[in-house]
Amino acid sequence: MIRKLPPELIREIAAGEVISGPADVVRELLENALDAGATRLYIELWGGGLDKIVVRDNGLGIPREELGLALEHHTTSKLTDLQNIRTLGFRGEGLWAIRQAARVRLTSRPPQQLGGATLTAFQDKTELHEHPAPAGTQVEVTALFCHLPARRNALEAPAAEGRKVVHLVSRYLLHRPEIALRLVVDGEEKIAHAGGGFAEVIKLLWGSVVANRLLPLEAAEGPFTLRGLLSRPELSRPRRDRLLLALNRRPVEWPEPLLQAVLAAYKELLPAGQFPVGVLNLEIPTEHLLINTSPDKSRVRLIRPEAILGFVSQAVQGLLSAHPLARALPEPAPLTGPAPVQRVRFPRLRYLGSFRELYLLAEAGDELYVVDQHAAHERILYEELSRRYLEEPPLELPHPELLSLSLGEEMNLAERLEALEQAGLQIEPFGPGKYRVRTIPAFLAGYPSLVGEVVKGSLGASSFAVAWRTVLARLACLPAIKAGHPLSSASAQALLDALAGCELPWVCPHGRPTVLVLGEGELARRFGRRGVRAVVDPSPHRSE
Repeated sequence: MIRKLPPELIREIAAGEVISGPADVVRELLENALDAGATRLYIELWGGGLDKIVVRDNGLGIPREELGLALEHHTTSKLTDLQNIRTLGFRGEGLWAIRQAARVRLTSRPPQQLGGATLTAFQDKTELHEHPAPAGTQVEVTALFCHLPARRNALEAPAAEGRKVVHLVSRYLLHRPEIALRLVVDGEEKIAHAGGGFAEVIKLLWGSVVANRLLPLEAAEGPFTLRGLLSRPELSRPRRDRLLLALNRRPVEWPEPLLQAVLAAYKELLPAGQFPVGVLNLEIPTEHLLINTSPDKSRVRLIRPEAILGFVSQAVQGLLSAHPLARALPEPAPLTGPAPVQRVRFPRLRYLGSFRELYLLAEAGDELYVVDQHAAHERILYEELSRRYLEEPPLELPHPELLSLSLGEEMNLAERLEALEQAGLQIEPFGPGKYRVRTIPAFLAGYPSLVGEVVKGSLGASSFAVAWRTVLARLACLPAIKAGHPLSSASAQALLDALAGCELPWVCPHGRPTVLVLGEGELARRFGRRGVRAVVDPSPHRSE
């Protein structure tokens, strides 16, 4: 029999949809405070937030006559048009859902109002009192889910729920470092931030070792702006948990095309399966962004993303190209390394000698460079191949190469036909599961045995760009100078000169470093010398 649900059951369902634990309560209250323009926040938890949550801010406050309305269902001052969402909250049900899940005490006063007021509410009961109060808003939430034992029992231990809140508050603070914030859990201060920049808050939350390896990024183009910090290539993780994004100041999960644009900008500087570390704030016009209107607003979609992806990719590439990326030689013991030399290009290296017919020793200024001759030659050949397939017309095969493709390769072929043709590979069907290759890139002339490997390689990976880089890296590796191959002084110097002319000389196509560097000051420190020696010009001087 179909029947309407009773009001108390509707309230319980709605409360559980929006509020599943203390972290959800804090998120709703934190977003309300930020939407109200707060610059100072105080958050307090007791019992992991199950017993008591207090959030106090110095925002605009709620007028006395609107306090009762603030806790009603679908009431808000933020939303007029779903196509133009500019606030963190907009559904108008956060405070109402908290009221169904716990007891709420809401105190507020706008700066221009004489006296404040407190609204106490629980489910359908409310009570309003007027009294003096400081400007801003304080929300006190107690006895979360005490009247819903099943939901209460489903929560984790207070310590675990408290950790979720710390993680949540840290995420918002990373994207809004200018906010002054204190978080106290069971009487213990977990976060105390007086306000500042990205570097200060990352040092506070992630430590100085991480903060010192991040590069400041600030870029703008038309309606787009990108600000934050991104790591040098040597600081990476196998997970994306410390690569954080906010779109229009809203912390969100990465839209996959946007994540791939950032990773593509690193090119071979990052090993496969690794992610950089950093915090990025991307501002775009609201018409380019579709926000999930469910309670979880962290999933977003980009609308007409091409211009955004190009902007982000260029911004990250520009950041990386403006910093020296040679890795320091490892310490024999855990010591503090020297400050990086401020330069933006790979230096002109002077060949000194070799070690074990693999490593070239060279100098530039007051630094010693150790160059892996195989990795360096791979980089040179890789960039040559990358230029040649774009500049040289493809070659038509006198006898087309026949290939058998798997179902997955056939599906990728259908999606990548245009990109393959731009790379010089013209492929057409020749029966069920059979295909023939009509043209190839000019650099494959004379290597017919590699055609099948190149085609199949370009149909692998998650995208053509990734697959094609892998193919070119493989082709560059095959003829590159191997370990044990001795080089004359002239050949070694020519290799170093060619490496300096590369677009990305710091790593081989597979992501391994081509060079390691050690400054004279660091050598002096390791040898126990008091300082860098004075270099005197050995040429004789005539006395006048």
